[in-house]
Amino acid sequence: MKDILKGAVFFGLFLIPLLTLYVANGMFFPYITGKNFVFRIIVEIVTAAWILLALYDVDYRPRFSWILATFGAFMAVMLVANLRAEHFVTAFWSNFERMDGYITLIHVFLYFIVLGSTLRTQKAWTYFFHTSVVVAGFVALNGLSQLSAANVRVDSTLGNAAYMAVYMLFHIFILLYLSLQTKVTPYRVVYGLLGLLFVYVLLQTGTRGTALGLMAGMLTTVVYIALFATRFKQVQKYAFGSLIALLVLLAGFVAARDTAFIQNNGALARIANISVSHDLVTRGQIWGEAIKGVEERPLLGWGQGNFNYVFNKYYDPRLYGQEQWFDRTHNIIFDWLIAGGILGLLSYLSIFAALAYYLVVRPLRRADDSFTVMERGVLIGLLAGYVVHNLVVFDNIVSYIFFGTIIALIHSRVARSIPSVAMFRLPAPVVTQVVVPVVVVLAGLCVYFVNVPSMQAAKDIIVAFSDSNPASRLNDFEVALARGSFAEQEIVEQFAQQAMSVAAAPKEQVPEAVRAAYLKRAEEEMLKMVVAKPGDARLEVFLASFYRSIGDAKKAEEHMAIARTLSPSKQAIILQQGAIALSLGKNEAARDFFKQGFELETENDEAREYYVAALFYNKQPEEAKKIIDEATPAFRERIAKSDFVVSAVNAAGEFTTLASLYEERVAADTTNAQNWASLAFVYYQLKQIDKAVETLQHAASAITAFAPTADCISKNIKAGKEPQAGCQAPAAQ
Repeated sequence: MKDILKGAVFFGLFLIPLLTLYVANGMFFPYITGKNFVFRIIVEIVTAAWILLALYDVDYRPRFSWILATFGAFMAVMLVANLRAEHFVTAFWSNFERMDGYITLIHVFLYFIVLGSTLRTQKAWTYFFHTSVVVAGFVALNGLSQLSAANVRVDSTLGNAAYMAVYMLFHIFILLYLSLQTKVTPYRVVYGLLGLLFVYVLLQTGTRGTALGLMAGMLTTVVYIALFATRFKQVQKYAFGSLIALLVLLAGFVAARDTAFIQNNGALARIANISVSHDLVTRGQIWGEAIKGVEERPLLGWGQGNFNYVFNKYYDPRLYGQEQWFDRTHNIIFDWLIAGGILGLLSYLSIFAALAYYLVVRPLRRADDSFTVMERGVLIGLLAGYVVHNLVVFDNIVSYIFFGTIIALIHSRVARSIPSVAMFRLPAPVVTQVVVPVVVVLAGLCVYFVNVPSMQAAKDIIVAFSDSNPASRLNDFEVALARGSFAEQEIVEQFAQQAMSVAAAPKEQVPEAVRAAYLKRAEEEMLKMVVAKPGDARLEVFLASFYRSIGDAKKAEEHMAIARTLSPSKQAIILQQGAIALSLGKNEAARDFFKQGFELETENDEAREYYVAALFYNKQPEEAKKIIDEATPAFRERIAKSDFVVSAVNAAGEFTTLASLYEERVAADTTNAQNWASLAFVYYQLKQIDKAVETLQHAASAITAFAPTADCISKNIKAGKEPQAGCQAPAAQ
């Protein structure tokens, strides 16, 4: 029994590095969901087998280290924080797009414990790391195949360049660690070549934070070894030499950053053009919102995955050009401050304090053979690089797994036996006849209820998307909704989008009964979701947009107003309020909404455009012209292309302004017959007959196919007839 359990544990653990290769194309968010679900299932099965193994064999029982203690304290704090979360379900379960939440932390914690308790020898760790490095090699080669596309950021089987970058970062340092474990020259050559490949692929991801993390980690490693490898003079010399080489390499890259070679490579150009004053502007605005959220809930925060509430409530109007629904701060410090408050952040940082104690402090206080000075340097460098990476990104399942792996390695080397745990005994018959069946049943229940319904729902969404028949697609979504998965919001949103598409489809394509069923079910599900997740501005906006799409402007107005109370400064919501008011004939209210949106951030040209149009609709042309005159030439070009503004100017009877807008349209595109005809007609309305005829002559010269129509209109104008009487309308372009 013991050998079977041991084999099961080792087999499961060695499967985990292979997860990076897995892309679940049959699931929603294929790069995310498949890896996460399989990781959870493996951890659940391996944990059950390990528990039984530890009961049979004391050698595999957990041992104490401050890493275990601080990680455990972090788990306890985050449990309390998530129980108090703004939205409990999100905090615990997250969604398909992220697959984060407390449930992921639990699995990473269990993985850390099992790995750190099971892999106890250098040989075992070497096999494990070799397995992971081989997988990383395949992932890197797959990434290279993407480079044939212009300016692509390599993401390989991870689906996200930042995720790929941190994966490469871990493996670059793992290769360094392995090179310290062997004296076989061919192995070191292979490690070196793979290391160069991984560095190249990391740079091709174009992930600036990780590139900085790599440099910071390398510098940390060589500086540590140069300072503390006093017993290894030759190693010290190599470290100092490496430090100089790294600095020269860095200086060379900076000096060459404006060369065509770098600037013509999209990924390298992103790294070379790093500008703190520019690149951190958006991040800084988001972090400013996070600070306000922390001030509101300082001790235990808002719960994991709940930053969207903070982002909406304290939305910075300067973010108008960015993603409108941020769910992460993109900074590890602020992420844990929001998720767990000051207590959550301190407990998270305490893990690094424990790591620093074992890698830096304890070796200075007394003799410590847990790691050599070179090994400590590599591990410290890896952790430094990981932290720098996370200052502008956030964790995902791959970085969680490998962070858990590295700290499990350190724990396995520094931990000491816990006497009470080592001495605990249960009679073998009790273990075999009682504990084993109980653990097996509990593990089976855990695997099923934690994973299976949501896995099925993730597949159901893809099945629905691939179903061309609207009626059966409705049934597919019904099946997905009935699973009771943790990602119900995503399913509802996808279903609602399908319903809006069906509502807009021609009647001959969708039977009326099917159309009605879609709309009824979509409305029911969205209303249920709004009740289940109160205070979420995104859901209210989504519901309002649904009502707009089906022509129910009154309900759209009601729910967009609710969204506005939840996110008072978000222009996207305010502008939609204005559009809804305009559709209801409330021109003055629409103008006021557009004005509010514009005044929140006058650099927002979309808001300026809508406000200008609303002023024309409200017969306030002078105010509209003033705002146009204050804007940039680019804005003038923008409104000339805007049918919304052009319609408003026409409705206001401001034909002089209308003529100038059509003049810009024609100047920008001489091949559009409709624009030429419209400009000529505006001149005709302004009684500028000669200019109208001249415009039509220019149009006839520019567009041969339009010449007969232009000539016909010209003759009518000269004869005092209706311009288009008996003339063929210009073809739409």
